[in-house]
This record gives sequence, C-alpha cells and structure tokens, in this order.
Amino acid sequence: MIRHMIFWDLADPSMDRSELAAFLKSTFDPMVGAVPGLRCAHIGFDQGMGTHDVGLCCDLDSLEALAAYQDYPPHVAFKGWAKEHFKERCCVDLEVSE
Repeated sequence: MIRHMIFWDLADPSMDRSELAAFLKSTFDPMVGAVPGLRCAHIGFDQGMGTHDVGLCCDLDSLEALAAYQDYPPHVAFKGWAKEHFKERCCVDLEVSE
C-alpha cells in the first residue's frame, strides 16, 4: 500500500478556514471510491505542532493507483487551484504494510 502525504502553507493565512475546510472535503471525499485503488483521503489543518498549515493523507493500493489518482480530472483541477492558494508544498509517498 502507498501512503501519499502532502503538506502546504496557506498563501493567505487570513483565508476563512471553515470555507476552506468545506471546499477541501467536497473536493476529496468524492474521489474515494471513484479513483480505482484510492482507499481513503484525509485532509485538514495542523493542530499547532506542525510545520505546515494543511495536510493531506491518502492510502492507495499501489503505485499504479497513485499514478491514476494524479491524472484523475478533479485532482488535476485541484492541483491548479492549489498553486494559487497554497505556497510551500512538501510531498512524501511511503510504502506501508497493511
């Protein structure tokens, strides 16, 4: 299994977090079950101890599933949105046992 983790900083720290949380949930929740091999997607705000504002953690069946997720049209659209609204980005893809 692949654990795909991304961390961002907000480009505008004064952005309305409740609106952003609703947008992120409505973006990622429908992908689970629609993207083959995407088992879960959790996205939310740092709780005060981390180095970034927002984090995403997805579990996928395989590297092939990760590649399909990268090309999934709603995910591609989100990446375009993210370039405008997030600044720093950090990504790690780990192989984990189930």
